[in-house]
Amino acid sequence: MKTNIPFHPDRAVQAFYLFFIIHTSQIGAGLMGVPRILVLEAGVDAWISVLIAGLYLHLVVFIMLQILKSYENADILGIQQDLFGVWIGKTLGTVYVLYIFLLLLTVIKNYIEVVQVFVFPEMPIWLMALFLLSLMVYSILGGFRVVVGTSVIFFFLTIWLVFTIYKPITYMDWEHFLPVFRTPAPDLLKGVQQVTFSVLGLEILFFVYPFIQDKKRAALPAHAGVFFTTFLILLVTVVSIGYFSPDQLKAIVWATLSLFKIISFSVLERFDFIAVALWMMVIIPNIVLFGWMIVHSLKRLFNAPKKPTLYGLAFLLFFTSITAEKRVALNELTNWTGEIGFWIVFVYPFLIYMMILLKKLMKKRNAS
Repeated sequence: MKTNIPFHPDRAVQAFYLFFIIHTSQIGAGLMGVPRILVLEAGVDAWISVLIAGLYLHLVVFIMLQILKSYENADILGIQQDLFGVWIGKTLGTVYVLYIFLLLLTVIKNYIEVVQVFVFPEMPIWLMALFLLSLMVYSILGGFRVVVGTSVIFFFLTIWLVFTIYKPITYMDWEHFLPVFRTPAPDLLKGVQQVTFSVLGLEILFFVYPFIQDKKRAALPAHAGVFFTTFLILLVTVVSIGYFSPDQLKAIVWATLSLFKIISFSVLERFDFIAVALWMMVIIPNIVLFGWMIVHSLKRLFNAPKKPTLYGLAFLLFFTSITAEKRVALNELTNWTGEIGFWIVFVYPFLIYMMILLKKLMKKRNAS
C-alpha cells in the first residue's frame, strides 16, 4: 500500500463539499437523544458542555488538517503505515475498519428501534435493515461522487426540520436554566465527552481529503461543517431544557424527536410520525459515508475488490442487525462504540501529529 493516493480529477470534488460531508457524517442517530444524555451528566448547564465541545471539535479539525497537509495526497491509512511501518500500520488500519463497522451498525440499530417505538411497533427488523442497506449498496456502487451527492441532497431535503422547532420554543420556561453555572467542572467535562460520543464521524476527513481538488481551501468548509453541527446540538439542547422539566428530560430517551409531538397542522395531526420517517434521510448519509469508508479502507489495506467487499459488508451488517434485538444489547453496543470512538477520533490525532513533528525533527538533525 502506497502512502500517497494517486489523484484523479474525474473522481475528486471541490473543497466546499467538505461542509456537507463532515456535517452529515456527524448528525444522525446521536442527535435524537443527546439532550437527555447531556442533562444526566451536566444538568441544566449542559449547554455549556456543548460550547466547550464545539471548541474542542474545531481544535481536532485543525490538528487533522495539519496532519494531512504534511503529506502530498495521503489518507490516515497511508500516514499510519509511513509512521509505524507496514504491519503496525495495517493493524491500526484494521482497528479503524472495525470501529467504523461498529459505528455503522449502531446507527442502523438505533434508527430501527426509533421506527419501532414511534411508528411501527410490529415492523420486523430485517425488513428495515434490508431497505437501508439496499440504499447503501446502490449509492456506493455509483462511486465517490455519488456518495458525496447523497450527503448534499439529503442535507437540503431535511434541513427545513430545524425551523419546525419554533413551536416548542414558544413554550420554553427560561427559569429551567437558573441558577447558571451551578454544575461542577468535572460534570461539565463529562457532558463534553457525551457530546463527542454523539458527533462521531469527524474522522471521515482523514479518508476523503485525498479526493479534494483545491486542498488549500479545505479548512473553511471543514470548520463550517463542525460549527453547524455544534449549532444544531446547542439548539436542540437549549430547547429541550427549556421545554421539558429536568425530571421529564431525564426520562425521555429521544428528546429531540419528542419535541415534534406538539407540532401539528390543519391537514396533519401527528407531525412526529412524519419527523421519524424523514429522519431516515438524516441517517442515510451516515450509512453511505461509513460504508464507503469501510470499502475504501479494505481496498487500500488488503487490495480487496470493491463489489464483493461491498456485498459482504451489507450481508454482515444485515446479519448482525437482526441478531441483537434487546434494548440492553443496543445500549451496550452504543456505549462501547462511543468509548472506542472517543479515543480514536478525539485523542489519537494528537498522537499522530506529535509523531509527525518528531519525525520532521529527526530528519532535520540527520540533515545537519
